[in-house]
Amino acid sequence: MGERNYYKIDGRVLSTPSQDLSSEEKIAEEKNVKAFMEKIFNNGRDSVFGELIKKDEERIMIKDFDKYIRAEAISLGVEDLRQPLPGRRIHFALPGGYHKQFPHLRQTAGGNYEPFSDAIYIKKDKDMNRWKIAHIALHEMIHAYSAIRYDLDAAGELNSAKLGYNTTGIKSGAEKSSGEPETELEVSQLFLGFNEAITDLMAQEILDKHQADLSQNLNISAEEIKASPLKRYGYCAAVEWLIAKIAEKNNEDKSVVWNKFKLGMLTGQIMHLREIEKTLGAGALRLFANMGNSKEANLAVGAFMSNYDINN
Repeated sequence: MGERNYYKIDGRVLSTPSQDLSSEEKIAEEKNVKAFMEKIFNNGRDSVFGELIKKDEERIMIKDFDKYIRAEAISLGVEDLRQPLPGRRIHFALPGGYHKQFPHLRQTAGGNYEPFSDAIYIKKDKDMNRWKIAHIALHEMIHAYSAIRYDLDAAGELNSAKLGYNTTGIKSGAEKSSGEPETELEVSQLFLGFNEAITDLMAQEILDKHQADLSQNLNISAEEIKASPLKRYGYCAAVEWLIAKIAEKNNEDKSVVWNKFKLGMLTGQIMHLREIEKTLGAGALRLFANMGNSKEANLAVGAFMSNYDINN
């Protein structure tokens, strides 16, 4: 992307093309940056379709998760973690209302964090297992704490956004044959599945570590927890395999590699991903970057892992 101007606001980063600016132009650009971030904030809603009023135990859960995530970040050496999302920007909604709000998401989606409104939305049935709700809420809260960066082009339009490892490229569609510009936007993704796996593994780690406290604070019985075993993304196994291979190659404990992966998601510093190709060879990084984009991309990762294990 070349040299950029970087602005940090409320724990998030916005970048613009690097150029020589007069003092007046610099002031104008800073105003545009502030306006963009205010737009992100204003996109968030205080209520959504089918919203359910939070129970006291859910308010406690959110506070506990904030505490656990921040403690994890501090232990990893993160120095500038964003402030917690206000509770009013964490929404629980009935399935019908949730899918009315997000018709493009799969019916199996349990929730999502929206970086363009800085809010969390969780799909919840009234009789839904509370341990499952906790897992979904924690997963999305980790997304919200991940490093976020918005990149603007020279015209001041958003052309990419980064959430943790996941990078979303945005560009206008190709021109129509009539010469009129296409209004559709072309969106590309990198590290989608990888980022989901790191998030899910971190959520599982926190839930396992604090299960006793959460069970007591939220009044969740052991039977209810047992009735809802955590369901992980399939990408998690691929990332665990990757961690094991890098640790073996570098003769270090797997926890060292795992901590680097978590730290990268929370800070946006990802130079350690070079270890993927140092360990597995040329092309491996691109393979894992595409994981989650399509069934074919996922199968390619699985085939690569099988072939590597056979030949090494």
